[in-house]
Amino acid sequence: MGKNIFGNLNDWGVVLEKLKKLSESKELGSCQDELIRLLRFNQNWRLREAAIESLPFVENPSSNLAREVLSLIKRNDLYYDVRILATDGLEKLTTTIVNNRALEKDILKQFVQEIIEAMDELLASPEPPKFHDALQNSMDQIKGIGVTI
Repeated sequence: MGKNIFGNLNDWGVVLEKLKKLSESKELGSCQDELIRLLRFNQNWRLREAAIESLPFVENPSSNLAREVLSLIKRNDLYYDVRILATDGLEKLTTTIVNNRALEKDILKQFVQEIIEAMDELLASPEPPKFHDALQNSMDQIKGIGVTI
């Protein structure tokens, strides 16, 4: 798919419709850079949440997409509900990436370890219990899939 398939992100209604169609048609994997663009867009929380909710529909997620979701989790300027939503999305992406085994075994291990270390850092910082629990649950699942590599 081409660049800027979502067009002007300020016209969020149209963007949400396109995102839904791409998710339903399983074409979302071919426009991961545009999905990253939605995740980075700070002017509309609906777009960010919709992008996170669409992550399970990405058939062959890239490590770049997963790293972008991890960066959302680490952002202190975002509200906790979206960070919690992102932890679930990251868990699903990581599971899919590992199960697809499109990357070399050592690269997969390093990728999973990078995620676990970042989550460990967050768990060591003072966070509300709700966020802490979500991090711990996702990290436990990611550790479990990391063992299978």
